[in-house]
Amino acid sequence: MSSPDNAAAGQVDPDLAEPIDEDPPGSTRLLDRRSFVIRAMAAMGALMAAIVGLPVLGFASVPFFRAKTPVRFISDAIPPTLRSETWVSAGALDDFDVGEPRLVLLQRDVADGWVGGVSDVAVYVVRETDEEVVTFDIHCTHLGCPLAFASGSATFVCPCHGGSFDVQGDVTSGPPPRPMVQYETRVVDGEVQVGRIAPEA
Repeated sequence: MSSPDNAAAGQVDPDLAEPIDEDPPGSTRLLDRRSFVIRAMAAMGALMAAIVGLPVLGFASVPFFRAKTPVRFISDAIPPTLRSETWVSAGALDDFDVGEPRLVLLQRDVADGWVGGVSDVAVYVVRETDEEVVTFDIHCTHLGCPLAFASGSATFVCPCHGGSFDVQGDVTSGPPPRPMVQYETRVVDGEVQVGRIAPEA
């Protein structure tokens, strides 16, 4: 029990006092724990952002540092979605052998939305007879992979998924859903000229 002297002095007997909470609300110790957790979560968030963001940033910047030449937004192998209305020369008719497809790069004015310019457009020119010539886009009609001509089997072969076409552009095997895309072609004064993409039959 408290002594009369202690009671008179307003002091509490240590044996009867209630225990004091070691970490009362608002204490410096609690603030330190809370700030540590917040900082740890912020650091983890920054690390995750870096893990995701840096590869994306690097991938996006690669074309600008890969070569010394300016970045081109139009590929050397223009897909048939890019339309050109002009007629361009593919060479003299006598330069093409009957039944032998020949890969030709055409200098064409092309446009895709707001991107435009002159670019090499790769096509296969096939002289079917002495006077008849057809021109095919080089891309497979399955997923757009560039076709290669196999002279041994006289077929256009897709290296991606095994599709193949004959020299008339018709599908002979594989997944392509339709024949090869053709360009309008004409012979003027002994010169083979290639125009726009021919409408599908």
